[in-house]
Amino acid sequence: MNCNLIVLKMKSRALLEAEINSKYSRRFEKFGPTAKGVFWASTARQEKRFDLILKEIQKISRNHIVLEIADIGCGYGSFADYLNRNHNKSKFNYEGFDINPKFIKHCRNKFSEANLRFIIDSKPSSKKDFVTMSGTYNLATTTNVSLWEQYLFICLSECWSYTKIAMIFNLQTSTKSKISSQNIYYANASCGHFISHHVSRNLQSKYPGSLSREYC
Repeated sequence: MNCNLIVLKMKSRALLEAEINSKYSRRFEKFGPTAKGVFWASTARQEKRFDLILKEIQKISRNHIVLEIADIGCGYGSFADYLNRNHNKSKFNYEGFDINPKFIKHCRNKFSEANLRFIIDSKPSSKKDFVTMSGTYNLATTTNVSLWEQYLFICLSECWSYTKIAMIFNLQTSTKSKISSQNIYYANASCGHFISHHVSRNLQSKYPGSLSREYC
C-alpha cells in the first residue's frame, strides 16, 4: 500500500460516492430493509458486529449519563433499531448519516423516536461521544486499491475530527490489501499503521479474524 496520502480529487470522490449510491439503491430495491438489502449475508452476522460495537461503547462510557452516537453509513437504520432493543432509550441520542437519500427517507418514515435523527451526509454534523461505522467501507466501488484506501482514510479523518471519546469501525482483513472479485475491500496490517499515524495514534485493533467473511 502506498502510505503517502494523496488528496482525493473532488471529482474522483463524487464518482465513487455516486457508484456507492447506485449499488446500494439497486440492492435496497431488490431486498428491501433487510440485512441482504445492504449486502450483509444475514441479520445474525450483521448484529454480531453490533454486539461488539455496543460492548465497546458500554465499557468505555460507564460514567456518561446520556451518550451522543453518530452512525456513519446507517443504511435502513439497523443499528438504530438494534440500540432501541438493547440499550436504554433514555441513555442515548442517535444520529444516523448516509449519503444515500433513499435510506434516509426510509429511516425518517420508519422511526419517530425523539432521540433518533437521520441526515444525508458522510460525516457527523457536530461532535459526538462515539462515531461508529459497521461495514461502511467494505464494499468497494473501484478495483483500484490505492484509490479506495485514499477514500477510506479521508472519510475516517473527517469523522475522527467530530469524535469526542472514540471512533469504532470494522474492516475485513487479509495478509495483503486487496479488493476481491465480489468488490469487498480487505485491509492489511500496514493499513492499521497508516491510520494510527495519520488519523489517530490511539488506534486499537480488537477481535482480529473473528468477523471475516461476513459480507456477501
